[in-house]
Amino acid sequence: MPAPTRRPSDSAGRSAAPDLRAQQKRYTRQRLIAAAAGLFETQGYEATTVDDIVAEAGAARATFYLHFTGKGDIVAELADRIWADTAAMFAAFGELPDWSHASIRAWLTTYVTRGEENRQALNIFAEQLPHALRDQHQEHVKEFVVLLTRPPERWAHFSKPEARRRAYLLITQLETFLPSWIAGRWSRERSAILDTLTGIWRNTLEADRNEALAGVGRPTAHG
Repeated sequence: MPAPTRRPSDSAGRSAAPDLRAQQKRYTRQRLIAAAAGLFETQGYEATTVDDIVAEAGAARATFYLHFTGKGDIVAELADRIWADTAAMFAAFGELPDWSHASIRAWLTTYVTRGEENRQALNIFAEQLPHALRDQHQEHVKEFVVLLTRPPERWAHFSKPEARRRAYLLITQLETFLPSWIAGRWSRERSAILDTLTGIWRNTLEADRNEALAGVGRPTAHG
């Protein structure tokens, strides 16, 4: 006699339904974000309306407002993603085994590659960032400086203020370079530009240490 077939319990069916609804909600949210990002990039943040976004996403206005209070929420979410990814990259710099050409170039290659993968969001971030988020961005840059200057013993050949200044300049250099590179405003000689960036970083990070090793001191008030 064949074994009786077990039917799925009603409780299992009920538990699966919320999962499907949650997946559909996430899918709809991502569709709205993708539609908005494309419009922000092509026609600008200010010129884009909620009606434009829902038409592009194939959704209703009511659906949009289930997820967001306005288009500013979307650009803020895109900015949060970029800030989190950038923070992770600068934290990873502190875990490099050394500041050799090979180590720094490998890190910069990853940084540039991540930027290329996030091209759309970075273009919006660089050129369309609403004024309301600019102060937040400056706070994140301060966080990036803290992350980049770890571990502190590796920066010990600089005073703390000088280490922060150098870290800040390196960070802002990348922030200026990457959107221009992604937009095609630079020659697409990827290998050559990575070598140049690596040289700039190594010179900025190692200059005083190299002088000390060579026995070259800074001029004193009496010298």
